[in-house]
Amino acid sequence: MNRLNRKSVLLAAAALLPPALTPSAHASSHYSGNVDFAYTISATNRNANGDMGFLSITDLFESGSYGESGSSTHAPSYQAFNGLGVLHNVSLQAQDSIQLGAAVSDYFSQLLISFENISLDVSDIFDISIDFSYSINAQVAGENADAEVQFSYSNEDFSLDNFDLAHASLDGDLFAEVFGFKSFGFVLSAGQTENLYFDSSVKGELEATVVPVPAAIWLFASGVVGLLGVQRNKPLKA
Repeated sequence: MNRLNRKSVLLAAAALLPPALTPSAHASSHYSGNVDFAYTISATNRNANGDMGFLSITDLFESGSYGESGSSTHAPSYQAFNGLGVLHNVSLQAQDSIQLGAAVSDYFSQLLISFENISLDVSDIFDISIDFSYSINAQVAGENADAEVQFSYSNEDFSLDNFDLAHASLDGDLFAEVFGFKSFGFVLSAGQTENLYFDSSVKGELEATVVPVPAAIWLFASGVVGLLGVQRNKPLKA
């Protein structure tokens, strides 16, 4: 290889050096969590001459944060109850990503569905059922990250009661996912009520530090820079 070609190779290698010549590099950490929940309610009146209008169904949705960082974001989504036999969707997504430092965020959502038989006729007895499915997942990447996604549901007397958790961390699974499906039925006589509770949460903890560049890279960089200096001091020959 002549000196001209040798210099071209060295210049090409030098072009790769600026990122490596910094005394340190920033690590990064990221997490994301999702809860997707869908439900359908159906009901009938045992009283053939009764009115379904005496069944009152209302819902209340709330979402917020127990704690968040300046870089974290969340996106709750809620479809209000608008009829029997209709598929309704509720979701909660949260994520955070940092290049340096530490961050903690904790988001939640709560859905309350209330049922009341407002009829004064004891013959009006409602058979009610709710079918719902859900999926929860957590994912992490980077230097130090941990994420927990939770979904739970219950009623007043806890005859409906369950809790599911998806946990991801760099010490375990980087991605975790859980699916569930449930059908629940109950009866409301005149004047009776029932409440169903659905709770979601996404929590993440991140940490990213300065990562020193390995000594071997510094030795390589010094060698290339030295060779470039020698080449500059020698005249090129044809």
